[in-house]
Amino acid sequence: MCWKSRFKKLLFSLLLTEQALAAPCCGSGFTIPSIITSDDRAQLALSYSRALIHADVFTNGDWRERKEDDLTETLKLDGAHIFSDRYQLGFSLPIQKRTRTGAKSDSSTGLGDLALQLGYEFLPDWDYNPYRPKGIAYASLIAPTGRSIYESADGSGIDARGRGFWGGSVGVVLTKSWGGWDANTNLELHNSLPKDVSNATTRGRVKPSYGGSAALGGGYNWSDFRIGALINWQYEAPTDVEGSTPSRGSLRRLATGALLASVLLPDNQSVVLSYSDQTIFGSPFNTTLAKTITLFFQQRWQR
Repeated sequence: MCWKSRFKKLLFSLLLTEQALAAPCCGSGFTIPSIITSDDRAQLALSYSRALIHADVFTNGDWRERKEDDLTETLKLDGAHIFSDRYQLGFSLPIQKRTRTGAKSDSSTGLGDLALQLGYEFLPDWDYNPYRPKGIAYASLIAPTGRSIYESADGSGIDARGRGFWGGSVGVVLTKSWGGWDANTNLELHNSLPKDVSNATTRGRVKPSYGGSAALGGGYNWSDFRIGALINWQYEAPTDVEGSTPSRGSLRRLATGALLASVLLPDNQSVVLSYSDQTIFGSPFNTTLAKTITLFFQQRWQR
């Protein structure tokens, strides 16, 4: 394979492992997974992101801009390794720090939700067909190593760094390139298990439901550089609480747009700088909207 084709496949991998696409307050582990889409046998990535909440969107559709800062900083380690030719295992481990200013200023730091992934290349691109994409199917397991918003010690959610539920997802990643151009998509569905919660604000059984996301991206490559864009639509069905403090939830939806600039370094290393914004696209509902900057470094090992 020529080095330009290999470079585009490597940058697919960088774009598809970009993780700064979920609202920081929610800590959703169901984002675009750590998947090897290049011809390497292993990859390891470290990313740092700063997500500032811009506005809240209520169940009546009204927006309210934040007057005080609510910042989430995330340091995340992602990795994946090929085994048995077309199978791969991956993981994602985030550490989050959330800081809020103003009258209710506070901060909290801790582990987010651990994600494990199993991928299978069901549609290989061995003959470089001009029309058929490369396809990888995957299944993810989310371990609730981060606290959910329902388990917040004071009810403010400052210490919520994950979904807080065991969950699983299935999805598919498709990639394709034509000359200097490339395109990719990721489709994902997920569900989470109920959990009993007892604290000052919630007493009962919290019952999350299903959700999903659809991402579409593309870019242009020249020399050792790439500029790309990505949009990710997310949907979450209502989460209900049964017990002594029952409540009915509301669906949640938002769309995230991202711009990415990538560069290939020597020794199979790459760097990506991205900016994502949840205030531009779609019709958000019952969510927070953030603007995020992420710096992403990846090391790869060839087969």
